[in-house]
Amino acid sequence: MLSDDDRRELLERIEPLAAAFADAGYRFFLVGGLVRDALLGHGLTGDIDITTDAIPDRIAELAAGWADTVWDQGKRFGTIGARRGSTTVEITTHRAESYDSGSRKPHVRFSDDVATDLSRRDFTVNAMAIELPGWALLDPFDGLTDLAAGVLRTPSPPEGLFADDPLRMLRAARFSAQLSLIATSELVAAVRSSRPRLAIVSRERIEAELTKLLELPQPSAGVRFLYDTGLLGDLLPPWRHADAAVPAAALDDVADLSDPVAVRWAILLGPVCDEAAATRCLSALRCDNATRRKAAAILRAARALEAAAEAATALGDDAAWRMTARQLIADHEPELDAAAASLAAWGRAVHEPFASLLAEVRADEGASLRHLPIDGRRVMEVLGISGPAVGEALEWLRIQQIERGPLDADEACRLLTARNQGREH
Repeated sequence: MLSDDDRRELLERIEPLAAAFADAGYRFFLVGGLVRDALLGHGLTGDIDITTDAIPDRIAELAAGWADTVWDQGKRFGTIGARRGSTTVEITTHRAESYDSGSRKPHVRFSDDVATDLSRRDFTVNAMAIELPGWALLDPFDGLTDLAAGVLRTPSPPEGLFADDPLRMLRAARFSAQLSLIATSELVAAVRSSRPRLAIVSRERIEAELTKLLELPQPSAGVRFLYDTGLLGDLLPPWRHADAAVPAAALDDVADLSDPVAVRWAILLGPVCDEAAATRCLSALRCDNATRRKAAAILRAARALEAAAEAATALGDDAAWRMTARQLIADHEPELDAAAASLAAWGRAVHEPFASLLAEVRADEGASLRHLPIDGRRVMEVLGISGPAVGEALEWLRIQQIERGPLDADEACRLLTARNQGREH
């Protein structure tokens, strides 16, 4: 059960609310991820979800006596939201619902039976409740046993649950990674046969669920689940008939990189997509612009890094290697770590000693190579020029930095002056 500290914290936050429901003759159950995570010893995470046999209008009345703010946008689905201080709760009447074949929107029927409500939840590990007051655990589908055994199972036949809400198939992938759970063969078979139902889910909802998966510290198990069930090919068509191996394990190794979600998209798409095709895939999933741009930039940097390493090997000259390294840094510095991780994930890691030299140049010169020491205004002052000639002069300076290494402002001005004088003579 919950630790003593968790109990005390919960009581401090919601005991008056639970007491109000009990005094009015209604049952009051904590449900959802809070119960699951607390039983795992993860403490109290996220908002507080509650289910009760009170109808929505009565919920709103009772919550109003406790909360600073109450909202009823979800009332038609039986849900009332409330906030007191920093504590947010969602309180939902026990439900027994059905769905049309072409929609994820339920026809809500209210119930006075909490077990019926729990039976419509996605997985047994999420179908547990704790009743307040009293702290009695209600676990009609052995979710606690499944949690301890590392099993992902549904509280009712999975085909029906996935037909009602196909997004649950993607949540199965996420929970397999997040909680280190292994899906039962029955669940996996139901996902494979239910895949076409994802067509009724909006791209935005799918993208949000995939992002939650890729945000996990170790998403590889979830990506393998998507691949093994065929969902990955449905969501990312280039994987549908690909011969390449899915680089799932490598996704766990990039959690410390900047923007790991974009890095993971690049790693995942790189074996089967060029930059343009990857951008189309992410656009089709309604990924945000920043993620699409970052993933594309990583793929560009990976291709450039691989090409540069091959070119440097052919040259075999230290000065040429340094110029090649400087060009990479000038063009792709923000993405080079992600690019190297991507190439390693695809089995095409940059060989030594070029990798060592690149690391050395980045450490010694990287910060300066990304920018010129003077701007166009200073060029106009030094040379007395304007128009396209200014841009030409700046481009020439960039080349000088690649050939010579970083320049300071005085050196850049001297080089431009000497170049200009040489032209006049």
